[in-house]
Amino acid sequence: MKGEFSFTVNKGSKVFWGILLLLGAVAFLVSKLGFFEGIGFWSILFSIGLVAILVNSLVRGSWGGILFSLAFLVIVNDKLLKLEAITPWPVLGTALLGTIGLNLLFPKVHRIKSYKLIAGGEHTTRDFVSEERVSYQNAFGSTVKYVTGEVSRIHLDNAFGTMEVYFSDAVLKDHMANVKVDSAFGRVVLYVPESWQVISEHMETAFGNGMIMEHKNNPGAEDTLYVSGDISFGALLITTM
Repeated sequence: MKGEFSFTVNKGSKVFWGILLLLGAVAFLVSKLGFFEGIGFWSILFSIGLVAILVNSLVRGSWGGILFSLAFLVIVNDKLLKLEAITPWPVLGTALLGTIGLNLLFPKVHRIKSYKLIAGGEHTTRDFVSEERVSYQNAFGSTVKYVTGEVSRIHLDNAFGTMEVYFSDAVLKDHMANVKVDSAFGRVVLYVPESWQVISEHMETAFGNGMIMEHKNNPGAEDTLYVSGDISFGALLITTM
């Protein structure tokens, strides 16, 4: 409905996270009984959260989410797996290079008109711009993006970093556009014009602040931005410019 802000969570996601939390509760009790000797409770709980991110990343096809969740699983359990020699930096470097390589081989956006890749140290950003479609990716570090021209679909993929996106020069095709935000262990901030209406749909959150709405919607606004996505261990902030 126009002029209305809503928050929905997929039923399957509720079941998935409910099962994981129950497993965490069981792990807590079992660890107190000494069955997981040498393995800390927080390591078990953190591993469960990382497995959840891994599954979500597999579903949405996020190479960064897949490789970095695997990397941190190795780091958290390196003594158990006897892999201390490759933690933490070697396995993180492998995840970073693997993410860049897989994104180069299997880009998500088709009909690419322009492409930009910035890699400095461990901070990597990757942009795809096609007709009316924009895709921004960020891994480790902070980045600022500006959406310009006529757009209809925007995909934001953020992992272990901060991404700020400005819509000041954007034109919504037919006065509406869809934004999909996938963020794990990070923060995404959307700056939208005061005159726009923002509607949340199909937003899933876990272990974080989820979505924070500071933008005040105007009933009867001509332009509408629909926001969906998956936020794990982080936050999505939508505010007015």
